[in-house]
Amino acid sequence: MDPPVLFDLSAIPTDPNFDNLSSTFFLRHKELPSPQAVRAQILAQHNTSISFEERKIFYPDGPYMEPPPAVFEDMGLFVKWGNLASIMEGQSLYAVRRFLQGAVPVPEIYGWRTDARQTYLYMERIRGGGTLEQVGMTWRRMTAFVFAASVVRALVRDRAISDMYWLDAGPFPSVKVFHDWFAFLFRRPFPNGHLIPIEPFRQDLCDNSGILFTQGDLHRSNILVMTTDPPKVVAIVDWEQAGWLPEYWEVLKAHYTVDDEWSKKYLPPDYGLGHGYMRSLGLLRIIYGVLISEWRRRDPPSIIALSRKTFE
Repeated sequence: MDPPVLFDLSAIPTDPNFDNLSSTFFLRHKELPSPQAVRAQILAQHNTSISFEERKIFYPDGPYMEPPPAVFEDMGLFVKWGNLASIMEGQSLYAVRRFLQGAVPVPEIYGWRTDARQTYLYMERIRGGGTLEQVGMTWRRMTAFVFAASVVRALVRDRAISDMYWLDAGPFPSVKVFHDWFAFLFRRPFPNGHLIPIEPFRQDLCDNSGILFTQGDLHRSNILVMTTDPPKVVAIVDWEQAGWLPEYWEVLKAHYTVDDEWSKKYLPPDYGLGHGYMRSLGLLRIIYGVLISEWRRRDPPSIIALSRKTFE
């Protein structure tokens, strides 16, 4: 087994505007394009029907929640930006590259900017990578803390947690405190939630679980692959949900996002560890809709005191 990699929190930049002057970008260029230049570039891409992410739509007059990225081909530069972009993703990329030194292929982060309500993440326009067998989940060797939090000991921003609760999502001093908080989300929409019986899947979670650095969104669409023989992984992208979470989270979250060949053939087995729990609490938005509808017709205990069979 490979030795753990110690993580130095003090080495991660926290400024809202940051230039990674040791990156390869600044060997070739003096400065990053301004946020205004990025918006001009994405408008030019839009006007010529060029899109580097078909799932995202650009609205010239806004809002800019999750717009398509801007790409500066001559600079080898890819810019992820928008209201929902966060410097925490840039910090995660910085940490993985610095502490794992190329063991995991991720885009090199060149810096970031904040401008009004938008964050701009400047990173490498990917050109090549390593094989899938070499990649594995090497980032999970990084260890440093005994709490659940983002990469820089800030709020957890995992989408298994409704964004309405991100403002008080950590940092958590222990796995047990995180589990208690997460389980209580089920009851928070209701008056006197503390009087409602504890969510039955709470006992499925092991409070003695270790804390590991977690990518948080290991979906097949976030693993870029070159169609060579053998295939090669170009990069693992979208680290916006990365952080320090219980050791089971990575595998269960990956299974939670899909239910097809990717889950059954290529992901490590979940061994049944908390899978029912993730199906129930992970789908918070769906469950809230059901429970709030039921709330209007019944008393809270009859709604929340669910049997384990309810979600099996």
